[in-house]
Amino acid sequence: MPKILKISFPEKCIGCEMCAIEAQRQLRKIGLEGALIRVFRNTNSKLGNIEYALEIDPRISSLNVDKIQKICPKGVFEVEETD
Repeated sequence: MPKILKISFPEKCIGCEMCAIEAQRQLRKIGLEGALIRVFRNTNSKLGNIEYALEIDPRISSLNVDKIQKICPKGVFEVEETD
């Protein structure tokens, strides 16, 4: 059964980009060009709090999503199994 990486707690994201780096490491690519996970800084946040928005490319399921989930220091992701 394929596994899907899901953003469950986006409010916990601290913008460290460890998830994006792990995905790029698995793809054996240097840099963030063509990254399957993108982290964006939200400039419309209230009271000056910094917030981050995450985007995941559906092709991420071809990677080891368990490693990506575990590398996140704040537990932003969950892994779901599909039929």
